[in-house]
Amino acid sequence: AFNLKAGQSLAFVGAGGKTSVMFALAHALKARVILTTTTHLGVWQAELAEKHHVIQNFQDIAALDLSSADIHLITGPRGSDDRLSALKGDLLEALRERSSKDGIPLLIEADGARQRPLKAPAEYEPVIPAWIDRVVVVAGLAGVGEPLTDVVVHRPDRFAAITGRTLGAKIQVEDLLCVLGSAQGGLKGIPESAQKVL
Repeated sequence: AFNLKAGQSLAFVGAGGKTSVMFALAHALKARVILTTTTHLGVWQAELAEKHHVIQNFQDIAALDLSSADIHLITGPRGSDDRLSALKGDLLEALRERSSKDGIPLLIEADGARQRPLKAPAEYEPVIPAWIDRVVVVAGLAGVGEPLTDVVVHRPDRFAAITGRTLGAKIQVEDLLCVLGSAQGGLKGIPESAQKVL
């Protein structure tokens, strides 16, 4: 469905199942695949991959053993908040060059949603590299019909501003479509050259 080719890169943004769909795709590929993040991942999420590599410098990337047909999760070190950090700038670029050269798909979780089914991004979100090939925008339909509160929506005030709804109002399908199609919502930060997938 994503038409992902060897060595291409794909970012996941939004809410309501980014990590689940990223790992589902990784398993469906039945080949070597690299997973990483531009934000952070919970420590528990490392258990979803067959191999977890912690990278701190360019030498670590050059030394990566990616020969096995496994899901290779690559992150920075674990922080004091029990979250795995992202590779910064040049390190992420070096990982992309390695994945492209080796013909390994690179899947990136590029947004956070605090386990809510829906979200609207803050000014600094999402964190999508300019070179990304495809961006998958994810939304959890479980949020439709629920009240517009922080229990269901990450950043409900921004969601309300985009849709014109008041906080606490029941979220309609039209509201979700409005946010997903907005340059301040689902389309925010996606490079012009990237294919968009909902």
